[in-house]
Amino acid sequence: MKYFCLLIILFLLISCDYNSSEDYFKEAVKLEKSGNFKRAILFHNKALKINPKSIASLINRGSDKSELGDYHGAIIDLKSILEFDRDNTLAHYAIGDTYSELKEYTKAIKFYTKALQTKGIIKKPTIDTKKHSILFIIGNDQYSVQDYYIYFERGIAYLETNQYDKAIIDIKNSLLNENGISDCYFLLGKCYLGKKDSIKACNNFIESAKLGDKEAREMIKKHCLKNK
Repeated sequence: MKYFCLLIILFLLISCDYNSSEDYFKEAVKLEKSGNFKRAILFHNKALKINPKSIASLINRGSDKSELGDYHGAIIDLKSILEFDRDNTLAHYAIGDTYSELKEYTKAIKFYTKALQTKGIIKKPTIDTKKHSILFIIGNDQYSVQDYYIYFERGIAYLETNQYDKAIIDIKNSLLNENGISDCYFLLGKCYLGKKDSIKACNNFIESAKLGDKEAREMIKKHCLKNK
C-alpha cells in the first residue's frame, strides 16, 4: 500500500507543470523571432491557460495569428484584452491595424480614434540622446504608443474611404514628427489628387520622389508631366 501511494505521489510530481505563464511567453517569443508562429501560438496557449489575462501573450498571439493570415482570430484575442483593460492603447491600435489588413477601414478608423483617446498615448516623441533615435516606448507602460504612428495609419484609412481632408490632417501630423517622410509626401499627393488639386498633388509627389520613392516618380509621369 505504501509503495502504491509513493507511485501516485511520484506520478503527480512528474505530471505537474512548474512553468509559469511568463516562462511560456518567453519560449513563444523565441519561436516568433525565428518565424515559427504556429508553434509560438501553442506556447501562448499554455501561458493563457495559466493566466487568461496575460496581455503580453494575448497581444503576441494575436500578432502571430495575423502573420498566419488569421485576422479574425487576431481581433478576438485583441478585443478580449479590452474586456478587462479598456484603456489599453496598443490593443486598440493593433485592432485598427488588423481591420486595415481586412480592408475594413471604417472599423479601423474607429479603433485608431479610440487609441488616440487612451491614457497610454504618447503625444511627443522621446529622444534617446545616446542612440540618437526616437523611442517607441517610454516609462513603465509597455503598451504605450507614439501618437504619430496612429495618425499615419488612420490617415491611410481615411484616404481609403475618400475622406481626404481628414487624411491630410493625420498624415501631416505624422510628417511633423518625421515619421515615414517619403510615404507621407506620397500619401498627401494621393489625397490632393482625390481633391482634384493637381498642383499640391504634384508638389508632394516631387518631395516623395526626391527621397527615393519609385512609385512617386510614376505618379509624376502620369499626373504631372502630361501637361508640360
